Amino acid sequence: MLPSVDWQTAASCSRAFSRGGPRMSPEGALDVVADLHRHARHAIDLVSAYTGLAPAAETPVDVVDRIRWSNVNIAGFRRLLIELGAEDDHPDAPVGTAARLAGVQAGAVLAFLSSRVLGQFETFSTDTGRLLFVAPNIVEVERRLRLPSREFRLWIAVHEAAHLVQFTAVPWMRDHFHGLIHTFFDAAEPDRSSAAGLALAVRRALAAAREDEAPRDPSTRPAGPPGPDASGLDVMSAVTSPEQREAISQIQALMTLLEGHAEAVMDGVGRTAIDHVALLRRRFDRRRANPTTLQKFVRQLLGLDAKMRQYAAGRRFVEQVVAEHGVAGFNRVWEAPANLPTEAEIDRPEQWIARVVEGRSPAPRRVGRG
Repeated sequence: MLPSVDWQTAASCSRAFSRGGPRMSPEGALDVVADLHRHARHAIDLVSAYTGLAPAAETPVDVVDRIRWSNVNIAGFRRLLIELGAEDDHPDAPVGTAARLAGVQAGAVLAFLSSRVLGQFETFSTDTGRLLFVAPNIVEVERRLRLPSREFRLWIAVHEAAHLVQFTAVPWMRDHFHGLIHTFFDAAEPDRSSAAGLALAVRRALAAAREDEAPRDPSTRPAGPPGPDASGLDVMSAVTSPEQREAISQIQALMTLLEGHAEAVMDGVGRTAIDHVALLRRRFDRRRANPTTLQKFVRQLLGLDAKMRQYAAGRRFVEQVVAEHGVAGFNRVWEAPANLPTEAEIDRPEQWIARVVEGRSPAPRRVGRG
């Protein structure tokens, strides 16, 4: 079996395209690494106390640079494709032109993301998952936004520790998440033309990014809802089958819940553990809301605008449930995959409350293995 992606090319391109980080002395860099390790361990304790969820086991915490972050994710993607049967676990397998091209594309995407990601709970490259903090990006953001370093680093650590707790304290979460991804790939249509869909997605994403840059007369705005549905197709909707889109809906709902929960935990913990959490939230949200034209293009192409919306929609869902039924009521969501909210329930928390907390409506049909 020929590899679908040449991961050596991906690693080389990611390394070549990656931007350098902020300037600091070797001693300063070591101090940042040690500081982030301390904040990570403290954050795990704070999140566990706030949520009532205890991580099942000690999970590795790594503080990395941009190139190392890309390499960890390459290892995770390769392992996932081998599990899916899309690649052979053979280092000497011949590499075709298509795989090299895919490697260049993957490397370019990873290089862009490696300069933006602050932290990540990475679930694919190991059996337990690992918590990653991208030190140069954290330092760059805290300097640009003029944020207090100790508080900002702890705040970011709380967000990522929330993801660690979600995946290690909830015994079925990791298998359920991986099962949805397997379902997505199992439902692929081999004869589906992805080249045309990808080309269309690139054109639509570029047009949307340019449109957002230009001033517009509201009277000339096309009818219909704003966002990706109005501006065009993203990559996933352009190249997927109906069965895959059903799996995507469940993945989207899950990721919205997890991101929204992490956001709510950031602020919940921050109110007692961080003095200037309101300042951090205000300036950090402003950064998210004002990307450059290039960033808008890549967000559209990769579906990252949807991730930006996940933070807000998921946080509203969590905060409403907690306000009405407390953390214990919200924690019903972790009891079983059937208790996860659907995309519709994310926007209407009262429907999830009626179904799960009050038991007044039937469970929705779900795909996946978890």
